[in-house]
Amino acid sequence: MRQDREKDKILLEKVQTEVRKATIEKIVQIRKEKKITQQELAERTGILRPNIARMESGNYNPTIDMLVRLADGLGMDVDIQLLPRE
Repeated sequence: MRQDREKDKILLEKVQTEVRKATIEKIVQIRKEKKITQQELAERTGILRPNIARMESGNYNPTIDMLVRLADGLGMDVDIQLLPRE
């Protein structure tokens, strides 16, 4: 039983890392496609540029509030979905 819980915990942490990484990569991709610098995004969102840089490098876990502000600064909306497992 304990081994199963440890396995589940490891799998959950892996999923969390993958979702965070994919989300950050999408934000960076959109920012670059729109030719917006980190500084410009900081000015549009009120988020300090160093915090944006840390988030983009994976050293900061963005909150939902931060994601909404970043999306707004990029002219986008956020759509979070909970999907059934296959």
